[in-house]
Amino acid sequence: MAGGLTRRGFLLGTSGVVLALAAAACSSGDGESGGSSGATVSDKYGETVVPANPQRVASVGYNDQDAILALGVVPVGVFDWYGNQPDATWPWAHDLLGGAHPTIIGTANTGISVEKVASTNPDLILGTYSGVTQTEHDKLSALAPTVTQPKEFADYGVPWQDQTRIVGKALGRSDKADALVASVQKKFTDVSAAHPEFQGKTVIVGALKGPGQFGVYGPEDPKVRFFTELGFVNPPVTQQITDTNFAPISTEQLTLANADLLVWYAGGGFGDKLRAELAATPVYGELPAVKEGRVIILEDEAAEAMTWSTVLSLPYALDKIPPRIAPLLTK
Repeated sequence: MAGGLTRRGFLLGTSGVVLALAAAACSSGDGESGGSSGATVSDKYGETVVPANPQRVASVGYNDQDAILALGVVPVGVFDWYGNQPDATWPWAHDLLGGAHPTIIGTANTGISVEKVASTNPDLILGTYSGVTQTEHDKLSALAPTVTQPKEFADYGVPWQDQTRIVGKALGRSDKADALVASVQKKFTDVSAAHPEFQGKTVIVGALKGPGQFGVYGPEDPKVRFFTELGFVNPPVTQQITDTNFAPISTEQLTLANADLLVWYAGGGFGDKLRAELAATPVYGELPAVKEGRVIILEDEAAEAMTWSTVLSLPYALDKIPPRIAPLLTK
């Protein structure tokens, strides 16, 4: 789950949708700026009565701070997924911090630090895009009402629409959440309509797991959903991945990793390593998708925006990635 380096502010001015989302996040025109909630929100471990008008929200999910910020709330603590972004927040969301510097309450390498979460004195803890365990949930719930990953999806598999609405409900800003979802969903619809060549084509998204080891992402992974929302479909080999978002495959199994479009995610500077491993794997070169040039390696900021898959990051990914893959399917 590592990510790549990026330039500060690379997204500013590149997408009208992003600017619209930021404006929506700061607006109080829907009458919900007070955040009066007191709702009951469900997650994998049960139901939680959240506080009305939460003031100190700790974000323990890998990317939950995006939805929280998009809804106009600045978290007091955030999880550091990548380890190379100021305040653990990417440029598409960083300006919404308004100069605040949330406490880093955990990293992808160390996990959540309950002690650091406690130090933020939260009145609400959110972590919908996560793999929080029952033990962690119990410890966090002892600090404040806690809402983590929903039971309907695999860990790290909550769709961005559901994530935004869950966070919106917890913050008492459901109307804003619905508006944000509708705005990004329209962009998906528009991009999909502009690319009829995507419709019904199979896609596999893979990654390098280790030396000589590869893996593919399942239907519930956000990167896969990015493509299926554009009209692609999952082939049988990935439809079998149901209890996780990523499954390792052996070199021999690479023969099954064939589709109309083969996408390799190589964020975090893994592009060169991936290319070397693929070049050293003869069976890979025999795949029809490889022979016919229907392969792309995504490793830049657009790849990270797709991976984060939030209401703030997706507009950028939608601007950048479809134009790159369209030529591969229209040769």
